[in-house]
Amino acid sequence: MVFSGAFVVIDVAYNAMSLLAIGVFALLGLRLDRRNIPLILFLVVFNLAGLAALQPYLEVDEAREFMLGTCFVGTTAIFFALSINQNALQRLTAIKWGLILGALAASIIGIIGWLDIAGLGTAFTMYEGRVSGTFRDPNVLGSFLVLPALYLIHDFLRDSSGRFIRLMIAMPVLLALFLTQSRGSWAALVIGMLVLAAMMFITTRQDAMRARLTLLTLLFFVVIALSLAALLSMENVSQIIQDRFVLQKDYDSGPSGRFGNQLRALPELLKLPFGYGPNRHSYYFPENPHNTYMMAFSSYGWVGGLTFLAFIACTVVVAWRNALTRTPFQSHAVVMFAGLVPHLVQNFQIDTDRWRHLFLIYGLCWGLAAISNRWLDEYRVYAHRAYQRAMAWRTASPPDEPLRA
Repeated sequence: MVFSGAFVVIDVAYNAMSLLAIGVFALLGLRLDRRNIPLILFLVVFNLAGLAALQPYLEVDEAREFMLGTCFVGTTAIFFALSINQNALQRLTAIKWGLILGALAASIIGIIGWLDIAGLGTAFTMYEGRVSGTFRDPNVLGSFLVLPALYLIHDFLRDSSGRFIRLMIAMPVLLALFLTQSRGSWAALVIGMLVLAAMMFITTRQDAMRARLTLLTLLFFVVIALSLAALLSMENVSQIIQDRFVLQKDYDSGPSGRFGNQLRALPELLKLPFGYGPNRHSYYFPENPHNTYMMAFSSYGWVGGLTFLAFIACTVVVAWRNALTRTPFQSHAVVMFAGLVPHLVQNFQIDTDRWRHLFLIYGLCWGLAAISNRWLDEYRVYAHRAYQRAMAWRTASPPDEPLRA
């Protein structure tokens, strides 16, 4: 299921695999923990708000399909949270490698398109040579690759075994991410790497490990810098950098640009309790807001927008606590937090409200919170019982005889 998420050009693959996985897990027994309820409530209220905003536009296919997609990704988030309530470590590992292998496949296909091998350039690139691979948008491909890249970097820094293999996998993934020419994805990777390095440094107890982390992190950034320098020596790549490495493009600035439209939409949305309706922002402006927080109010109304903001705030707190809590799942929690933060920053410059991989992150952050708290509760009970047994044995044992002179 996770691997198929890398093939967005074939929607039916991920949809079918998701429905199959949910059905199989439901038949075999999908455990519901009371700690999963906050996630479910947030997503149910958010989707109900969207359905309320949909009512005037029930006859509009685009609006109906938009809400169907929102309900679907919300369901997958809940599924991922519940799926790790049992056999957590094995399933988290399976999800990790599903992401990595999916990213590798999408990256290789994208690079083949960029090199125009067998005339596949038009199939796997968009917008004058930007790599899109198995996605419909280079920006989404780039952001999708961030979490698998962080997993590879984390394992490279943490575990000495298999470093060469991870490096070989990471190289095409990072190259494809660069070739998407997505400024948001580039920033997301840098932010994610910085958060990952900081969290690994904070959560590591051994000074030797911290020294190694510092050295390897610096070495990794040096390798990235040298790779960029080598790429910049290529004329076509140098043009990519000059064109994309700016904070604002022509379509961003001006009263009718992206940011100007956002400012004009704000006072209008304050007067509309149900917003413009699901995916109807572009009926009032040239395009959607490219701001997920604004899109929440635009498509889901006041209730949906406020619910989304509360959900994001709580998810950050939950993910932060997961990353700092010493459990068998802490390494996954650290990577999830490092993957979450840059996506929340990206929310300010692109619409992510139906990104499959982002809802996977949401679901796993809340799922990790549930299993981490349950593990801590069980550990406390075990420690308390062990203490009671030790005290009972000590009380029952006869005192030592005094030494004779």
